[in-house]
Amino acid sequence: MASSSVAVPSDGGLSAPQCFVTVGATAGFRPLLAEVASPAFFSAIAGLRFGRLVVQCGPDLAWFEEKVAGLGTGTRGIEVEAFDLTNDMQAHMLACRSERGSRRPGCIISHAGTGTVLEAMRYSAPLVVVPNPTLMNNHQAELAEECEKQRWAVHGKLGHIVEAVKRIVELTAEGPLASLQPYTPPPFPVPESERITLFDWMALTCYPEEFKRQQHILELHSASTASQETGTSSSPQTSREEQTRMGLD
Repeated sequence: MASSSVAVPSDGGLSAPQCFVTVGATAGFRPLLAEVASPAFFSAIAGLRFGRLVVQCGPDLAWFEEKVAGLGTGTRGIEVEAFDLTNDMQAHMLACRSERGSRRPGCIISHAGTGTVLEAMRYSAPLVVVPNPTLMNNHQAELAEECEKQRWAVHGKLGHIVEAVKRIVELTAEGPLASLQPYTPPPFPVPESERITLFDWMALTCYPEEFKRQQHILELHSASTASQETGTSSSPQTSREEQTRMGLD
């Protein structure tokens, strides 16, 4: 798409969107960070009215900070935060999700690690997936291509990250991600009748202990429903203790 053709939604009093870049916890991804730390990238996101750039740099934090510092005023007034790792990935991703009446949608730019992509998709934040071609025979490209094919994300390619960001902004403005209700965690595990994507099934294998816990909760609920239908019930004290043990309070 031509770089001049992106229609930027009016602010309407909403807070400026955030761009969150994450490269993963172990392997570095300097080619992606280099594009993010470029005058062209800052010019692009400033033109799209982003107000904040947050970057998880992995082992290349000092290198990235030096690159950004060298830009001087080339950051175009964008607030920049960078760190190596974070224990609060959810908060950074949710800050890129739109919220009706409060915040315009931002953008997550992620390496094509399956876990990170899965987490970003759960929050319904606009997503650009960038495969690292140096890892394991470029296997990440397959995931990025599938995400684009299914319209879960935009496949971002090195050398064309600005174009990918402009594209995700344009696609988001045309669809339901532009104005969402405040985030509420979905049921876990996803009910079998609604388990329609590969990522739903992957979640069941990624969190086996949580899956067992939730299955037990569902069994307790089913037993309670059956007791009510037959006119029997467990004692309130027993039910309360079971809820406390299962962490529902």
